[in-house]
Amino acid sequence: MSIDPSSALRAAGAPAPRRAGETRRLLVAGAVGRLGEALLNDALARGGYDEVVALAEGDATMSLGVRGLALAPLDRLPPLEDVCIAQTLDPDAPGARSFHGRDAPFALVDPIAMPRIARAAAAAGARRLVLVHPLPAWQQMSALHLGLAGEAELGMANLPFDGVTVMRPVAPSASAGGGLVQRIVGVYLSLQMLMLPKSVPTLTSAQVARVAVDLLRDGEPGVRVLGAAQIEARLAAARVANEPKPGSK
Repeated sequence: MSIDPSSALRAAGAPAPRRAGETRRLLVAGAVGRLGEALLNDALARGGYDEVVALAEGDATMSLGVRGLALAPLDRLPPLEDVCIAQTLDPDAPGARSFHGRDAPFALVDPIAMPRIARAAAAAGARRLVLVHPLPAWQQMSALHLGLAGEAELGMANLPFDGVTVMRPVAPSASAGGGLVQRIVGVYLSLQMLMLPKSVPTLTSAQVARVAVDLLRDGEPGVRVLGAAQIEARLAAARVANEPKPGSK
């Protein structure tokens, strides 16, 4: 019987099977702003994890006073079950963090940091990865956004996870503020948005978070890439599945 070398390498690097009774933990990296807050809230409410760990900005390791929520830096991660990485679109933007400051201890995530976080999570035993990597609406027009993009995503897909899902919701449009060039770009993007078909949905942070948690819960193996339309389709399917059946009470 022949053995595929790549499969053998992945199996060798895979974490050992988890024993019954071990704590199930989810790492949320990029738990900042509206999307990060929605991810934390939904994971705590519906994820089914014993503990949700938010990636820390510094070297802090602590309880945050919320039942089931903890804080840990990348170099001191506890044993993990899953990981969700949410890209911070513009760390310098006024809305990058929540206005009330509750997410101040949480780490911002840029594209350069995503592979490093994924590697650390895999080394800590994480079995599933959901990467929330928003794209501008105009980039959702072709089928290219439904494939892995660049060395970073390809590298993360080759880590010893059972399942990897890349979510590409629509990125919010840039602010009209800033310098002259930024304002011109903002106007141009606004005009492009007007010409886009209505088939490209713009989802709320809560909707994106709900699908992310559902993807972690379903445990489907392999690599998946979901654009905004595919994310909306999953929301619609979940609504239908949860509707009361005729004659039920």
